Amino acid sequence: MQITRFGHSCLLVEAGRARILIDPGNYSEGWTDLDGPDAVFITHRHPDHVDPARFPQFIADRPGLPVYAEAGVLEDFPAIGGVALGAGERVAVGDCTVAAVGGRHAVIHPEIPRVGNVGLIIDGPGEPVLFHPGDEIDTVPEGVDVLAVPLMAPWGKVSETIDFVRAVGARFVIPIHDGLLNDRGFALLAERVALMGAGEFVPLGSGWPWTAPAVR
Repeated sequence: MQITRFGHSCLLVEAGRARILIDPGNYSEGWTDLDGPDAVFITHRHPDHVDPARFPQFIADRPGLPVYAEAGVLEDFPAIGGVALGAGERVAVGDCTVAAVGGRHAVIHPEIPRVGNVGLIIDGPGEPVLFHPGDEIDTVPEGVDVLAVPLMAPWGKVSETIDFVRAVGARFVIPIHDGLLNDRGFALLAERVALMGAGEFVPLGSGWPWTAPAVR
């Protein structure tokens, strides 16, 4: 499995015969130049996870590219012709299976309505299992090898992040959701997660491909 991050929460996951793009939002760069993803998955409707300015044209330029998204995304972008994805559903892409979990975005504030959110578990034969939770850290699936952890968000604090990383217990942890951090903020939070979390922290930067070690 090779994972390339395009900043914030946007990942390109290449596993088996599948190239899967996740959460191409407006804090991310470089994903618009991709030629051949096999599918796009979007965890929820917030613009830092699906760019309202660039994503519709990205899809228009790639006729037939499958889009699987939490239902609220399709309400916002009816023209993209995507398929609604709810918790408990599974989608096959090449040799991989993408399972949706969770269902609701983390609480930002009690007075702000919670939107839908689906975390994504990507599993391929002989490949590590990747978990991208979107914006929710209440769901803790089993058997995860690589956890994409939201490093900083208006709805989170570092103690919750550390507890989430410990609960999942993945072999490797890569950062996502860091678009509001400067370099010093990233270093501080990454150090906390690396020291107090679980597994090996991989400080994957934007545009860096990383190959996850094979399943033991």
